[in-house]
Amino acid sequence: MQVVSCLPCFVLSFLLFFISVCVGDEQIKHVTLVASTFNPNWNEQVRLNYTLSQGDTVTIRVYDSDGGLVRTLLDATPRESGTHEAVWDGRDDMGQLVPDEAYTFTIETSSGAVYDPTTSSGGIVADITDARFDAEASTVVYKLPTPSRVLIRLGVHSGPMLKTLVDWKPRIVGTITEYWDGRDEDKLIRLREHKGFTALITYVTLPEGTVITYGNNQETYRDYKLGRAKGRPQKPRRPRLPDPQVRLRPENLVPPAWARAPRTLMTFPKHAGEKDGAVPAVQDIVDVRVDVDPSDRDLLLRDQFEIIFFVDNVFFAEAERGYLPFNWRWEPLQVPAGEHVLTVNIASFRGQVGVASRKVQVVKDKQ
Repeated sequence: MQVVSCLPCFVLSFLLFFISVCVGDEQIKHVTLVASTFNPNWNEQVRLNYTLSQGDTVTIRVYDSDGGLVRTLLDATPRESGTHEAVWDGRDDMGQLVPDEAYTFTIETSSGAVYDPTTSSGGIVADITDARFDAEASTVVYKLPTPSRVLIRLGVHSGPMLKTLVDWKPRIVGTITEYWDGRDEDKLIRLREHKGFTALITYVTLPEGTVITYGNNQETYRDYKLGRAKGRPQKPRRPRLPDPQVRLRPENLVPPAWARAPRTLMTFPKHAGEKDGAVPAVQDIVDVRVDVDPSDRDLLLRDQFEIIFFVDNVFFAEAERGYLPFNWRWEPLQVPAGEHVLTVNIASFRGQVGVASRKVQVVKDKQ
């Protein structure tokens, strides 16, 4: 009964939003950015142009990719009808440079008009199947039809994921070149030369009017969000306008922009070789300890995840409901003597995958 009683409120709220957007379409027109990327570290700026059909009081804000307020460019400022320009220098309200990421603008007026591109654009998911892997140049080259957030995962077919080359990073439209040495995350396997090599390249389009900043080598976006930007006001939640012809990204496909694939650690605490970096010699039972970087643990523990083990890229065992740190007793009885690679994947239900690989020397008793 409570859900039914809330339904008219939801319908009224959606109708009011729809009317507001329509007013925005009539009142706020021709919103454009003069550049899709810029380098604030070189004192570059980006200009936002817009047209008002009639005089109004205008507020313009810049938001980061997770909806956090970065900068208020105009705050309830009177503007006459006609074309106007707002300039952003890539700094936040405290005058500090923002980290490299994708940022969007909103325009609101006192008459109720709203321009928010996240309600009507972006979020379309697709895969790239024609990327070119050039071993000599150590590059991966692909084309994007529009600015997007990109994920590139590399691994072995029916086996482990062995490297996240690009972890949902914003990229511009056109031909993109990524650099890769052809090896796995821990540089133990010549992955590109493996007969089962496979690549997943997925992208999700960014909202229209998104600008990508670059050139800040002093602070990562993750450090920014977990540090000085923590607790900043969030953009109001506005429902997306429906479009039955658009296949939007599934819920929770893309993690928060500040998140990352967990940095995974795997050790053999009771075996020789741990201290000097040598390949540990193992025999009957191997104590394996799996953990993640402390800065990744809290986010991962708030999610459900599983821990999967592979030997020489072949599935060996899994724990469907993982916990951290995870201690596992490996019995390599069916593994022949010699050098092998043990790989672990930590896969969260939100799609993040951490990977770690270690070489081991399996020793058999002589009969």
